[in-house]
Amino acid sequence: MAGRTVPLIVVASPAGYVADQVAARLRRDGAVVYATHSQGGCLRVATSIAPDMVLLDPVLPKRLEQLLRAHPATANARIVQLSPGFLNDLSHAAHATQVALAAA
Repeated sequence: MAGRTVPLIVVASPAGYVADQVAARLRRDGAVVYATHSQGGCLRVATSIAPDMVLLDPVLPKRLEQLLRAHPATANARIVQLSPGFLNDLSHAAHATQVALAAA
């Protein structure tokens, strides 16, 4: 989003420890991160804050991604599915978001 200097990210996983671990890692890299532990929580938070990126646990219903893409506050957010190796790639994801912010 225009005017931001750090990435704003929502992480959603019904496994709370996964969302919290991913959020902690991204915060160490300088992002502002909200961890949510349910589909409804993710939808409420993301549509309220208009994040740059939403990271979704693949066990969440596909409908959540459809709703996020359809909502004006999240339509432009980068939506990424978490994968088993994702924790190893978090620094890359945070950097990519910072580059996207700089270009906006």
